Amino acid sequence: MMDIAVKADVRLTGRERLQLEALFKECFLPDEVITQWASDDWAVLVWENDELVSHVGVVERTASVDGHPVRLGGIGGVATRAAWRRQGLAEAALKVAQTFMHNELAVEFGLLVCGEVMIPYYAKFGWKLLDRPMLIDQPGGKVVYSEPIMILPVCKSDWPEGEIDLCGPPW
Repeated sequence: MMDIAVKADVRLTGRERLQLEALFKECFLPDEVITQWASDDWAVLVWENDELVSHVGVVERTASVDGHPVRLGGIGGVATRAAWRRQGLAEAALKVAQTFMHNELAVEFGLLVCGEVMIPYYAKFGWKLLDRPMLIDQPGGKVVYSEPIMILPVCKSDWPEGEIDLCGPPW
């Protein structure tokens, strides 16, 4: 029986952390560029019986666009175990995350970064490609992040014009 829960990262149990680590190890390749990533503030966990089978991470952040603060809900770490893919689990978790960002976090926009191949997938859920560079924080200072950026109107509808500074590492 499937169960979906949103949990603060600081409230994850040791068992949940071990299962998340195993899920990420299965789903993500090591980062060859060694980008420093933000830690999740919230985790949307999808359980099938006692097994963690899918995850969507949420990061709360106030970024800057043209020098003005913009409250974001960052989506990252979208992953589903291979044996459970193509069953709508990541979709269900993403929808829960989007509702959580609206109802609980009341952020202005969602923001995610992804590879080109994933753009059509996220577009199905209302995410829009944002064609502009974004500054991110890394150990050596601010750098331009050049992978695709997608936004989702949450509590505001019009993304502001201007340079984006994520004011921290990406997620």
